[in-house]
Amino acid sequence: MDPEIKILIVDDHEIFRNGLRSILEEFPEFILIGEASNAPEAIKMCSQYHPDVVLMDIHMPGGNGNEAVVKIKQNTKVRVLMLTVSEKDQDLLNAIQSGADGYLLKNTKPDQLRSAIHNVLMDISTVAPEVTKALFSEVSRAEGTTPELSIRERHVMTLLAGGSTTQQISDSLNISENTTKTHIRHILNKLKASNRAEAVARASELGLLS
Repeated sequence: MDPEIKILIVDDHEIFRNGLRSILEEFPEFILIGEASNAPEAIKMCSQYHPDVVLMDIHMPGGNGNEAVVKIKQNTKVRVLMLTVSEKDQDLLNAIQSGADGYLLKNTKPDQLRSAIHNVLMDISTVAPEVTKALFSEVSRAEGTTPELSIRERHVMTLLAGGSTTQQISDSLNISENTTKTHIRHILNKLKASNRAEAVARASELGLLS
């Protein structure tokens, strides 16, 4: 049996806390040690009860969850998993910058929540698929690796996304096959992609096909 994992729920909606408590009780390894309805309560309870994982909402009265994360992380090794309805890019980025170990939406299925809790305890961050684009774009920007495609490369990229072959791209743009292959090679390098399908996916994530 897995060792007991102590959980603290932080959310200002009692109905949601009740539902989340019921979900956690389905899994024998989880022990609910307390519930808080705002950020100050969460900070105090972390100091008193030393949970392993905090499930934290973002927008609450008396200070938001991100502010609580900063203070909790200053004094403890508690893992904090944000559990929110917000799909806003800035909320995700603020949470990660505050030190949150993961970011899930409140419509997450119970088994996914369970896996996420175990993951953050193993230092594996979990981010809801609906908001990963924002995180990917921010990391690329911060590292200075956001690719810049030339006008011709954008034309080639658009045709690739449409499923065109090398010959079809050459014919459409009235350039040689060798020139087309050179453009594709440059695109793959800039997007750090190993093949055309991956390049199309990354270009889409970064908004390079708009």
